[in-house]
Amino acid sequence: MNKPVVSYQLQNQLGIIHIDNPPVNALSHPVRAGIMSALALAAKDTSLALLILCRGRTFIAGADITEFGKPPLEPHLPDVITAIESSPKPVVAALHGNALGGGLEVALAAHYRCSVATTKLGLPEVKLGLLPGAGGTQRLPRVVGVEAALDMMTSGTPISAHKARELGLVDEVLEGELESTATDYANRLIAEGAPVRATGAQRADAPDSADFYDQYRSKISRKSRGQIAPGFIIELAELATHTDIDEGQAVERERFIECRNSPQASAMQYVFFAERATGKLGDIPKDTPVLPVQSVAVIGAGTMGGGIAMCLANAGIPVTLVETQQEFLDRGMATIKKNYATSVKRGRFSQEQADAFLANFSGTTNYADIGDVDIVIEAVFENMDIKKEVFAKLDASCKPGCILATNTSYLNVDEIAATTNRPQQVIGAHFFSPANVMKLLEVVRTEKTSPEVVQTFMKLAKKIGKIPVAVGVCNGFVGNRMLKGYARQAQLLLLEGASPEQIDQAMQTWGMAMGPIAVGDLAGLDIGYRSRRDQGIESRSVKESALADTLVEMERLGQKSGAGYYRYDAQTRERQSDPEVASLIENIAAQLNVKRREINDSEIVERLVLALVNEGAAILKEGIAARPSDIDIVYLNGYGFPAWRGGPMYYADTLGLDIVIDKLNALKALTGDPCWEPSALILEISEASMTLGSLN
Repeated sequence: MNKPVVSYQLQNQLGIIHIDNPPVNALSHPVRAGIMSALALAAKDTSLALLILCRGRTFIAGADITEFGKPPLEPHLPDVITAIESSPKPVVAALHGNALGGGLEVALAAHYRCSVATTKLGLPEVKLGLLPGAGGTQRLPRVVGVEAALDMMTSGTPISAHKARELGLVDEVLEGELESTATDYANRLIAEGAPVRATGAQRADAPDSADFYDQYRSKISRKSRGQIAPGFIIELAELATHTDIDEGQAVERERFIECRNSPQASAMQYVFFAERATGKLGDIPKDTPVLPVQSVAVIGAGTMGGGIAMCLANAGIPVTLVETQQEFLDRGMATIKKNYATSVKRGRFSQEQADAFLANFSGTTNYADIGDVDIVIEAVFENMDIKKEVFAKLDASCKPGCILATNTSYLNVDEIAATTNRPQQVIGAHFFSPANVMKLLEVVRTEKTSPEVVQTFMKLAKKIGKIPVAVGVCNGFVGNRMLKGYARQAQLLLLEGASPEQIDQAMQTWGMAMGPIAVGDLAGLDIGYRSRRDQGIESRSVKESALADTLVEMERLGQKSGAGYYRYDAQTRERQSDPEVASLIENIAAQLNVKRREINDSEIVERLVLALVNEGAAILKEGIAARPSDIDIVYLNGYGFPAWRGGPMYYADTLGLDIVIDKLNALKALTGDPCWEPSALILEISEASMTLGSLN
């Protein structure tokens, strides 16, 4: 007989409800039913209070993801939560690990909450296109106030137990072993005659500012452009200030079902599973050994090298920065210290944490000092000759088992590996800038990279907080190869009649974090300019880069020079339209015999997004990416593609591949550009009446 996932025992005057549903005590149907049975038993015995305890590594960490998309079975979670809150005996929830989603909603229904110090508490449903659907939007504002509740629910970011104690979400932070200290706390409440304290009986206090909700909506709209759940969450939190719990939960349920049935929720739940699939490499067995990583060296203490080093140090890995001159090393360390100081000032880290991170750093100008490290990550200038020179030095200086990684955005990692005597230990590591902030890491496998090295680097990426996606070697790998076609269409649209403002606004309205023209100014127009020269492309010799080349040669490099496609305020960096650029575009179009016309927003969106889709399918056909969902994860985490649209490949499936083909053919007829020829894979998949998603 299977062991029950929920058990109940009476310990003197305390009834203990034990939940044991590994690995994360998810709220599966047996757990929900077990809690209801335990409450029924407790109602009939001599207990004076109840304690909810979870075995294993965590408190209830949320819903059972295996039940997503299936008809819910009774008892439903809201019924379980109502039963807990309605208990005539005080109920205490003892938290550890993660108390997330439905788990935190269960804890909110308890009359008292205690927690070990390492617990993370949160309502992350918004990250799945949902909102808390079991009373979370109504109970959390009643406990911590409207603003703090909104910050938690609209971001989905968990808070620490100590922060929860400050907010009143946790009544006691426990010191010591969970079960004994939680039992002591519950027995103390019994001895004190602590009353039942139903959260739902309280009323959330309204914010002091009359325009609080309008201001909050404005702030959130910039962060979650196009998503419906955050707006509903704000509405529901406001409802908690002037309705009773039953009325609030009824509206919450309506909004939850609306979100659950929306295309956004389907897309964001697809993303949830897609992120977890990136580490599954079909050609590498699960039992492939992972090499030990006790120390890492980073070559180059510039912006990228410093950011990579911070990721390593923050994960507790000793890191040695290597520079050619002490002056450059000192400058790099000064920037790193400044970054940590800023993080402390903003409350992201404590001073103690920052000091601990900095203690993981050392620096040198001598390659001999890194002879014993386990991994070296090169982060020098994006130039093949320079990188080959560095790898020759590393090959001579580093121990035989050391992994050599190159941080490159475009370059051929096979060619770099061939300069060493250990090509099987060379791997590409395309970090995204700023490296200490951006989550994406393209792990570039060469023809000869060993499975152990790939597995080791994928694991290291996760340890330092990255989302790793394994990709193959080609110019630009997955992300930048697709970006090339996307950026090309933006440049052609400028020449054909669209303005920078129109292009950026159209894409932001569609859901992109930034428009392509503004992104160019942010990154610096000189980067692409140098890349084109390195490839032997003469200035202004190609139609789609003629404008960008001209701007760079006018010393308009983007934000860093105060002007690019736009002009920028020296203090605020606020961008402004520039009539000089509008005239320049018209002149270049005339020189290139480009006929200008009125272009609508839908054409802008179609051309930019379908450029991504078509190139993504070509990448998949070539085997550069293992699965369509990997391409989506790259674009979601590295290029600002809206998560609620699921990524370029998922979006193509939502349109329907037959419609994608029709649109590509229509664009080919409109522009005469052969880039719109539908990719072979899209044609094959459509012919077979399949979807791109079926390849995941």
